[in-house]
Amino acid sequence: LLQSVLQHLSASRSALSGVRGWQRCTMSDRNVRWMWKPSRHGEGHRQHASAGHHVTEGNGARTAEVPADRNAADDPESEYLVVESDGSEDTEFHESALHKAKVMGACDVMEKGCLYVEKGSIYGAVILMPQLARSMDWPHILTVRAVRSYLFFALDIFLQSLILMMLAKHETVGNTFAGQMYLCDIGAGCSDITSNSGKTCVGPGGTNITPPRLYSYDIWSTRNFVKQSLQAIFPDQAADIGDKIDPGEYGLESYWCRWLCTFLFMMTMMQELMNVFDMAQLLYYIPSEAQSWVDIEDHEGEDVSPKGHGEKEEEKSEWWEKVELKIAGMPRAWKIINVVFVLIPKAAVWKLTAQTGVMFLMETAAIDDLIVNSVALTFILAISEMVCQTLTSETTHEMLHRCKDYPLYDPDKLKQMSDEEIVKAYGTKENLRRMNVKDVIFAILPVRLLAVVAMTGALVFEYYRRHCDMANWWEFHYLPIPLYLAKSSTFNVLNAFFPNYFPVEVQSEPEWVMPDVSNISF
Repeated sequence: LLQSVLQHLSASRSALSGVRGWQRCTMSDRNVRWMWKPSRHGEGHRQHASAGHHVTEGNGARTAEVPADRNAADDPESEYLVVESDGSEDTEFHESALHKAKVMGACDVMEKGCLYVEKGSIYGAVILMPQLARSMDWPHILTVRAVRSYLFFALDIFLQSLILMMLAKHETVGNTFAGQMYLCDIGAGCSDITSNSGKTCVGPGGTNITPPRLYSYDIWSTRNFVKQSLQAIFPDQAADIGDKIDPGEYGLESYWCRWLCTFLFMMTMMQELMNVFDMAQLLYYIPSEAQSWVDIEDHEGEDVSPKGHGEKEEEKSEWWEKVELKIAGMPRAWKIINVVFVLIPKAAVWKLTAQTGVMFLMETAAIDDLIVNSVALTFILAISEMVCQTLTSETTHEMLHRCKDYPLYDPDKLKQMSDEEIVKAYGTKENLRRMNVKDVIFAILPVRLLAVVAMTGALVFEYYRRHCDMANWWEFHYLPIPLYLAKSSTFNVLNAFFPNYFPVEVQSEPEWVMPDVSNISF
């Protein structure tokens, strides 16, 4: 048996040594143009015909000729491999590679995405309806709906701005008349302290902040009022009243809960900011041409033979389904109008909402109020949807939902791609490679998450910059600046939208100053 095996190996070696010139590998007609084989790096490589291949077809089969003295697997620059096989294993591997390429291609298409008008918002109606009316040469029905969309848009901007201005006025003007100082970090980090807490746990009344003595501003101011009233009524017992009646202190219940609620609020604002960016992209990417946003679906090859009565009724009931609404080119003048009267006001309302909402949460001391207020502030963002759903017509709703998106890729080109082109475009080594250090960093640091963190930090520190002074840099602790009463209750749009450039006028002398802790013994 051993002798026969040795003879067989010797014969095989002789047969292999006699092969010269070209090797031939036959590929069945079930296979595609190039066969596949993983290289030692885990990727496929491709040998071009210009690099020494010779491909012939005949009798229903395709053959590829490869130089015998060249090993494509050892060429790191090549992209695919031509391999010798009976076709079954290579076909299975090619199908797997094709599936991977299609998945990667789908990910790429979804990443590019589409541009759209907001379906359930008045912002979408104010973009869509005028363009539909223009495309149809301004018929009165669509023109009326276009005019109404601008009317409802102006109402939405007015309502949102008015609510935000009232909130900003309460925090900027109303609190000063009530004697409420800015909260800043009063009481932060004092939850486990019972006495002798030190500088960072001194309250606005000049005493130590301890959990049993911590109140909201309304309760604390009421207790102070009762104490001061008794001292005024009984001046001869003022010292005893001061010793026996403790009004407590005003401060923050939870420093980290305030950060958490502010972060959650900014997450909801992030979605609205993405809507602003999407509208800007829509106005930028669509052609600056007077294209029609209305089309009729083309049913080529449709049977036009006479139909019965029931078939005619069915055809009449489907005529609306053939009308296609789509995003198309917009004249440059209309783009300018939409930027000036729609996009900029939308961005301004977003800025005022984020700025006022963060200030409102930073001025909230109680934990339950923080959670409730962070949810309640999102109501302001829902006003545009409420206006659209309540005031606009059913026709406008239907048109908004039927309007097709504007893809940022070429769908016709993707439909015409063959399997070979899909593999060549998306089945590359770069697309199918394993994770590296850069990918790990990108995975654990998502861009949108970083954007939310950055916006939260920027608005919180803007609040600190305007209303607080740093007590000490090593603990990152802020105390409120002196409180100045406003000269009047007047509060206009400029005060709300641009507080840094148009501040509220205040008195020259402060109404309240943070106690000097250097003179307090702990």
